[in-house]
Amino acid sequence: MRSRIAKLVLPITALVLTLASSATATTVLRMDLPDLVNRADHIVQGRVGQIYVDWDAERNLAFTYISVNVDDPMKGARRSTVLIRQVGGRVGKISMHVAGMPTFAQGEEVILFLNDLHNGTFMVVGMNQGKYQITQDYAVSNSSGIELYNPKTGRLEIPAMVNRVPLETFKSKIRELMK
Repeated sequence: MRSRIAKLVLPITALVLTLASSATATTVLRMDLPDLVNRADHIVQGRVGQIYVDWDAERNLAFTYISVNVDDPMKGARRSTVLIRQVGGRVGKISMHVAGMPTFAQGEEVILFLNDLHNGTFMVVGMNQGKYQITQDYAVSNSSGIELYNPKTGRLEIPAMVNRVPLETFKSKIRELMK
């Protein structure tokens, strides 16, 4: 009896660990750069300004608002600022977090792939996939918190955590893909 129980412990433990690791990630459609460019209404390079969280009583959700001062409007209507709205944030003692949602810091320089929500706000395309932080003349993506569904293979992929591309090379590739 004891050996039968011991044989079951390893598979059950493996199943629990697999389910637990999946529970900390959000699954989204895998997008490469051409997909991001094609799906975005707007692509901007800019600097993060004000960040604030507001409680939406009607939806019973916290939303974080991120204002970005646009330096280079690469796609879409020219704007001096864009306001991103995304689920999550902290209001009082209530904290909401969505795994894979991009995070922002005031003063951070970014390239963003955005969709217009037609209410004065935008959302980042593909969650973390649509945000590149600019650091020392590199565009850096961080895909933590997401699993990617690859429709070509039908499989889930865990992306490389960080991808660095020289900034001007990255911007040239974006402009080339928009032609």
